[in-house]
Amino acid sequence: MAENVFLGDHELTFPGPHLGVLRDCNAVLDSAEGLHKQIAEDGYLLVRGLIDKEKVVAGRRAILEYANGNGKDDVFKSGTDIMEAVAGGGSPGRTMGTPAVTHHPDVQAVLEGDELFKFFRNFFSGDTRTFDYKWLRFVRPDGWSGPHFDVVYMGRGSKQLHTCWVPFSDAPATMGTLTVLAGSHNLPSFARIRDTYGKTDVDKDGTPGHFGRDPMEISEKYGGEWQTADFEMGDVIVFTMHTMHTSTKNLSDRWRVSCDIRFQPEADPIDERWVGKNPLSHTGSQKISFEEAKEQWGLE
Repeated sequence: MAENVFLGDHELTFPGPHLGVLRDCNAVLDSAEGLHKQIAEDGYLLVRGLIDKEKVVAGRRAILEYANGNGKDDVFKSGTDIMEAVAGGGSPGRTMGTPAVTHHPDVQAVLEGDELFKFFRNFFSGDTRTFDYKWLRFVRPDGWSGPHFDVVYMGRGSKQLHTCWVPFSDAPATMGTLTVLAGSHNLPSFARIRDTYGKTDVDKDGTPGHFGRDPMEISEKYGGEWQTADFEMGDVIVFTMHTMHTSTKNLSDRWRVSCDIRFQPEADPIDERWVGKNPLSHTGSQKISFEEAKEQWGLE
């Protein structure tokens, strides 16, 4: 059944002509060759039901209890069950890169559990490792993430680094779901973007992380198809460093809780900013606007 969602400031029908449906890869889940073929075509792999739901529920509880105890003011609406994550007027505080919550045993059982390591060992045809830093996010009602490549934030190590997005709840498209621009990783029309913006390092170069704030402008100018899905607990989506992605707007009254994690072949070099007991994280700041950067990149 079609419903209305927002991509940036654009109200769209999902599924519809401007926002398609992600295809899953479960039919080829046990075939490294099949997975490589599909991600080469789409730029992503949607895996349905990969992680045990009971693990995700336990991880969600640990995250919400942490936010309730460490956040500012009323993180959750008074009188509601925190497991519903109905947003109050307060803030959950910092959860991104915060080991007290990201490395809680119940959260680790999801983010570094057997299911994900088995998947990536098969995908890489060998041992795998993950960043110690975890991008655990609370997206408030009306919140969303702008369009970007991940490589600009973490491109100093393995050329086979991949992102894995894990929702800690059922997340319909109206709740702010991961949305990818299928084709952006390999279409010739994106070559200039990949060779300019896609080769920047936000810390060294002081360049913008986000590729503007208008997802629809990107697809209208360069092609590709924006795609998202109604996610369920246990689902994950894996994508390349050069897959343009954003999110729909969270139209619900709840916090959308999710985590971005990264996996790569164990033997490859690794980006030093994101590993260790106290990862360095970002050290630079943006020095030029997106409009100035576009002019430098010859993208006007």
